[in-house]
Amino acid sequence: MPGLDETNNESYRYLRSVGNNWQFNIEDLHPKMISRLYKRFDTFDLDCDGRMDMDEILYWPDRMRQLVNATDEQVEKMRAAVYKFFLNKGVDPVNGLTRENWVESNRVFAEAERERERRGEESLIAMLSNAYYDVLDDDGDGTVSVDELKTMMKAFDVPQEAAYTFFEKADTDKSGALERPELVHLFRKFWMEPYDPQWDALQKTQDKMPGLDETNNESYRYLRSVGNNWQFNIEDLHPKMISRLYKRFDTFDLDCDGRMDMDEILYWPDRMRQLVNATDEQVEKMRAAVYKFFLNKGVDPVNGLTRENWVESNRVFAEAERERERRGEESLIAMLSNAYYDVLDDDGDGTVSVDELKTMMKAFDVPQEAAYTFFEKADTDKSGALERPELVHLFRKFWMEPYDPQWDGVYAYKY
Repeated sequence: MPGLDETNNESYRYLRSVGNNWQFNIEDLHPKMISRLYKRFDTFDLDCDGRMDMDEILYWPDRMRQLVNATDEQVEKMRAAVYKFFLNKGVDPVNGLTRENWVESNRVFAEAERERERRGEESLIAMLSNAYYDVLDDDGDGTVSVDELKTMMKAFDVPQEAAYTFFEKADTDKSGALERPELVHLFRKFWMEPYDPQWDALQKTQDKMPGLDETNNESYRYLRSVGNNWQFNIEDLHPKMISRLYKRFDTFDLDCDGRMDMDEILYWPDRMRQLVNATDEQVEKMRAAVYKFFLNKGVDPVNGLTRENWVESNRVFAEAERERERRGEESLIAMLSNAYYDVLDDDGDGTVSVDELKTMMKAFDVPQEAAYTFFEKADTDKSGALERPELVHLFRKFWMEPYDPQWDGVYAYKY
């Protein structure tokens, strides 16, 4: 995926035109801001293809048209504002905007807004906010009430009770009604400035999933059973690790409903069965290993695992693996790796070649050229073939340990 610059992004183009050389660095972002931005992308990506298209963006003002008593002139003004805003957010009218570039496109847009502010130019956030305000003011009294705010929540498929937390934060003068500048102020704070935990409350009613603990997660259950009180903190995670994990979730979530189900997980060993000359015994062993592994990764056989809980479920699993290692118990990563190894060794010579590795890439819908980067990292003794411990070692490094940039290229930069 090409990076963003002044040749393919309106906000970079604006910044360079006024001599601003700001450049994106994901390490400057708080992990919770990254998580918030990805959730927002998923709202806009209506067909769940990993690309935000302008047609998808313009669905929202069209939906507002159905819910309010607005004039055609107001709605067209809103559509024009949405188009201009998201064009500057990075949504190309022809090519859209990929999920990979979404976080950067938000941050360069924020810098462009700061530059416009410094230069006394029109704020695009204010332009969009005012266009929505005109439509939301359904009774024409010059303010927006909680009930009118509920219309916006409904239009954006957000639980309408979120209107109350939104209103509470926006109504800075506590007048009981939102004036135009208050709505602009809130949008700027929430989407443009550095992460501030006070704005988390705006999404609390959207994030209704219960947290993970020993009552609903196998790895927490294991840790507590052996006296380990480790607790997840997203601030301990490198932003690129968060991004990598979310991309992996999207591979597993086959129906794109924001939930990883065990049936979706078991699709992968079934797909391997179609691609290799494995015995029924080997395939069943692989299925059993996949089931046990992802059960401990947090995928409940009945309720699955939500995208909101995926990052935490990975990190608690990693801590459980470290605990098993300290106690000399079986590693579930090794168990899964060995089950795959038995199936991948198609010619039965006791090693896995690059060509055999391509089968795994094909099975997991990863570009087969990734086999070469994967193999290069895994073949630590440079023997030209992968032994069993080498595969285990790579899986542990890539998914379990703290972020290390050397593993970025393992899947040919897909993850």
